[in-house]
Amino acid sequence: MIFTVGVETPENENQAYGMVVPALCQLDYGCFSAADDVDDLLPMVTEAITMMLEAMVEDGFDLTTLKDKGVTHYKADPEYADFDTWLLVDVDISEYLGKKQRINVSLPEYLLTRIDRRVAAMGNYYKDRSHFLANAAHRELHAHSDKEM
Repeated sequence: MIFTVGVETPENENQAYGMVVPALCQLDYGCFSAADDVDDLLPMVTEAITMMLEAMVEDGFDLTTLKDKGVTHYKADPEYADFDTWLLVDVDISEYLGKKQRINVSLPEYLLTRIDRRVAAMGNYYKDRSHFLANAAHRELHAHSDKEM
């Protein structure tokens, strides 16, 4: 899942970069982090996100209901006015979504070829064909989650 992260740049060398993950600041949760150096932003916020996801799962929170509203939304929200830089951080949440199940799916050959090419071209993003299909299904379900079934 791609998380929007707000970064507050320090005003002087004695302050750290402050970070917030608005998508994880709902109900009684809040996801914040800090880093002393720009190079530490990604590892520190990734650790904060994974720790928050673990806590949410332990509390029985349904992670499939998480929605990141995106940079434009959060930049316009007065609650996040102090955050002057915005990052997109991709965190694989599949391990928090339960056990994987093997299924049999029939797809046209041309579609499989396109999927395999995309996976090969984006090997740093997609682990394999199954990971690609799981991401595609998640995006499709998320895109239409506000519509009645």
